[in-house]
Amino acid sequence: MTPSAHTIALLLADARLPSGGYAFSSGLEPALQGGLTPGEVGAFLRARARTTTMVDAATAVVARAAGIRGDAYSPVERAWAARTPSRAARRSSRELGRGLQRLATNLWPASPPIVRLIPTVDGWSRPVVLGAVAAHAGLDAESLVRLAVYDDMACAVAALLKLEPGDPIDGVRLVIDACASVDTFTTQLAALASPEAIPAASAPQSELWAETHALTNRRLFRA
Repeated sequence: MTPSAHTIALLLADARLPSGGYAFSSGLEPALQGGLTPGEVGAFLRARARTTTMVDAATAVVARAAGIRGDAYSPVERAWAARTPSRAARRSSRELGRGLQRLATNLWPASPPIVRLIPTVDGWSRPVVLGAVAAHAGLDAESLVRLAVYDDMACAVAALLKLEPGDPIDGVRLVIDACASVDTFTTQLAALASPEAIPAASAPQSELWAETHALTNRRLFRA
């Protein structure tokens, strides 16, 4: 039996998915190590949602379009990399991409959008693999945008509860607020179809924190 697009979306949004997301802090651990206070986490998440997360969500949408058309993913990956200047951030995303690709390949080995994720030296970023999965599953573009945003925010808050333990309800509120802060962009991002259209919204401070984080052996999470 082939699961519905809604079922696959729920699966991808589940932190228990065995693709490595539980070990990713969405930039929060580097930020806290860099001086961000727990009281500033909400502002950090809203800023990330409008920059790094928006780039990833748009990349997933464009990769989905490429998967549906039968086009190569390489131009999408290059466009994402050009908009992700931090080497540490690119490495973390590609590690997550490998985990998600392994899952997808095992679940749907004959799926054309998944098969076209041909192994490369660096591997594929998570948003590109996520877009390929969305193309296979028939997940619509707006749902994909919301999924990409939610997943990034949820990873950050899950990490927060380990780094700065507190009431999980407050964490849920942070996720809801951060997702709501960019929901007005959903339709615009969902309409993107070419790598050139992916927004280039940078987050220099977060990128610097990620690079510093990559050099320390006192870390619990990937950047």
